[in-house]
Amino acid sequence: MSRQRAKRIQPLIQIAKNAVQEAMSYMGQLQQRIDSEEEKKTTLIQYQSEYQKNFQQKGSVGVKGLQIQQFESFMLQINDAMEKQSSQLAQLNIQLDRAKGIYRDLNQRLKSYEKLQDRLKDQALKIENTQMQKMLDELGSQLHRLKNNEI
Repeated sequence: MSRQRAKRIQPLIQIAKNAVQEAMSYMGQLQQRIDSEEEKKTTLIQYQSEYQKNFQQKGSVGVKGLQIQQFESFMLQINDAMEKQSSQLAQLNIQLDRAKGIYRDLNQRLKSYEKLQDRLKDQALKIENTQMQKMLDELGSQLHRLKNNEI
């Protein structure tokens, strides 16, 4: 009977394990997206730096007013793209933090279920041992009575 209680918890444990695995997988996907977005941001920073250097080199020779306007316009576009990239990274990091919290909660629940199952198994074992000991004691006393009756 007691072992049945421990077995009944197994589906909960399996569901909890699956949820923990899903949470870990989701965190991995988010981390990959964050890494990818950080690479894009780094690329934008490098491109901005190269574009500035090229313009400065051209500027030493002389540039027209239209070229300066185009340069400033393009730099604004790069800055906007970098701000969007930073915003996206911030959102992804917030999502990752939330996912970590959910993972911790799910993992805690899994550990609780496993501890409960272990406790139920231990209880069942103690009950079985007690019952076995009572049965052995009873058999021993019956054997003792039989021996005494034969004499």
